[in-house]
Amino acid sequence: MAGKNAIFDVTVLEASKRTLPELTDEFANQVRSGLTAEALKAELLKAVDSEDAKEFTPARNKALSEALAKIMDVEVPDTLVTKQAKEKFAMMMTDMRNNGVSDEEIKKQISPENFLKYKKIVKESIVKDFKVSMAVDEIGRMEGIDVPDYQVEEQMQGIREEASNSGEEFDEAGIRPRVEATLMREAVMEFLAENAELDVKFEEEQFDEELMAKLADETLAREGVVGESIGASSPVEAEVVSKEAPVPKAEATTATDASKRDYSTMSIEEKAYYALLDAGALESKEN
Repeated sequence: MAGKNAIFDVTVLEASKRTLPELTDEFANQVRSGLTAEALKAELLKAVDSEDAKEFTPARNKALSEALAKIMDVEVPDTLVTKQAKEKFAMMMTDMRNNGVSDEEIKKQISPENFLKYKKIVKESIVKDFKVSMAVDEIGRMEGIDVPDYQVEEQMQGIREEASNSGEEFDEAGIRPRVEATLMREAVMEFLAENAELDVKFEEEQFDEELMAKLADETLAREGVVGESIGASSPVEAEVVSKEAPVPKAEATTATDASKRDYSTMSIEEKAYYALLDAGALESKEN
């Protein structure tokens, strides 16, 4: 019946009209003893503003992080960048394994050359995040900002339950510091938002048909090879092997070329290689 004109006969069984109470001191006192109409109105406005603010919190925190990274003058050791890049690289390999690529084939893609290219891609984000983390720790120390133990325990309990329901191993010692660091960052961002001079600009998002078409082409090209998520909850250990694995001949990595690839005729090794290539972890040999 979709798109067809139709006529329905209905019988109204009941009609009602909502009548809102007058906001008086007497009504406010019924809500909470001793509460006045003005105080109740102020609490309601604060609650509404808080709910509205949650929608923009991620964008606000991102802007604050960008500002912190720019003013934080610190030299980030290359050893730290390498360590973080290895963890991210291992997560990407784990994601490929979860999508059906064997460990043997994945190991063939782990070479010094491929890792260095991947490290070059993620270096900027690693350095920025390290600077923000240092700034957050210092601001928290200077301003005496502490994360209550009950908040940490609430988060830990939720993670424990999720791990228990999914049958995953729960690493208490490894997860707790990350939970504490996340809550500390949120607390410091709230402090900065309250005390910094923020220039808020509201922009309406425009639907980009060209971008969506490009993303659709890339998704179809990688379907069955690499999942949508690059991150993984439990990274595997991956060592950078000294022997360089054979790599298939690279193609241009545009969305149009990627969509023309026939994955059905490729070996698993070739599928894994082009998945890394399309994801931006490798550079084309023709570039």
